[in-house]
Amino acid sequence: MALRESGKIVDMKVALVHDDLVQWGGAERVLGALTEIFPDAPIYTLVYDKSNQILREKFSGKKIVTSFLQNTPAWKTFYKPSFFLHPIAFEQFDFSGFDVVISQTTRFAKSIVTKPETIHICYCHTPPRFLWNFSGERTGSYLGFFRKYDKISANRVDRWIAGSKNAQERIKDIYTFDSKVIYPYIDLGRFNGVESFDGGYFLVVSRLNGYKRADIAIKAANKLGFPLKVVGDGPQMSFLQGIAGPTVEFLGKVNEQMLIKLLAGCKALIISAEEDFGLTSIEAQALGKPVLAFEKGGALETVINGETGYFFKEQAVESLIQALDNLEKYGYNFKRCLNQAQKFSKEKFTQEFQNLVSSL
Repeated sequence: MALRESGKIVDMKVALVHDDLVQWGGAERVLGALTEIFPDAPIYTLVYDKSNQILREKFSGKKIVTSFLQNTPAWKTFYKPSFFLHPIAFEQFDFSGFDVVISQTTRFAKSIVTKPETIHICYCHTPPRFLWNFSGERTGSYLGFFRKYDKISANRVDRWIAGSKNAQERIKDIYTFDSKVIYPYIDLGRFNGVESFDGGYFLVVSRLNGYKRADIAIKAANKLGFPLKVVGDGPQMSFLQGIAGPTVEFLGKVNEQMLIKLLAGCKALIISAEEDFGLTSIEAQALGKPVLAFEKGGALETVINGETGYFFKEQAVESLIQALDNLEKYGYNFKRCLNQAQKFSKEKFTQEFQNLVSSL
């Protein structure tokens, strides 16, 4: 069914499905790589924020098909609260004539409906976090219907790909399906020529939501008095600024060049959340920097304890302080960090994805 020519899959009509195009992040990087493997594939997504310059540049020339939510007045305000419409919107897309449809999702993109002759591959980074109470988020009883729907819609997938072993376990536990792990990638070329240095500070790079637990790193910085830079924004920004001491600096959103510079200069990256996978952990190691991470979730697949960083067992200040002490006492392996990052190259991701699709 599939042929390979000059490193690309040909003789196959492919469509890509993505939850939404409203920000540039790890999932969007993966989508960009998929558009290179399948350059003629249209992208189906709920909404597309055309005012986002990075998205416009990254997906320039691609056919992007949006749902009826795009036409809702003031959709940017309405979009998130209307999550109950998202599955319905995905079901409205027509994939007649496609041989393969690849949905990439952390939420409802797998809800699409395809005909029996079309193969639906789902690349799942995690089942919907807000539905399944990962990392302790509260889920109300009113979401019971959506949990049932989520399980039902999972049956529409013909082939599952997990973005991590962590996601693989969740897919098995919730949907009862087996999956193949293909790790996301980082573009190692972005770090060519970047010199690492000791800027004397620790770093947090995170969406400032409650479950990300940036407060743990901030309280540790307050207690020990070490410099901490916090990159990112979110609903907890004001609260976190309120509890931060004088050694904590909030930088908000930064561009890619600034993020690379901050990673290159940090003493270590601190990850206090249970991450689905955690690309920033790999980016830090690509610059030879260690990672201090909560010992759960995707960090277990990216950090080598005692060599490229240290784990802390509890989401608590004292537990993080113990990891900081371990880093101070025992150090880390700079070269092992670089080698660990090489395992997550774009070339490896592309090769594994091509091999999977060409085997259909």
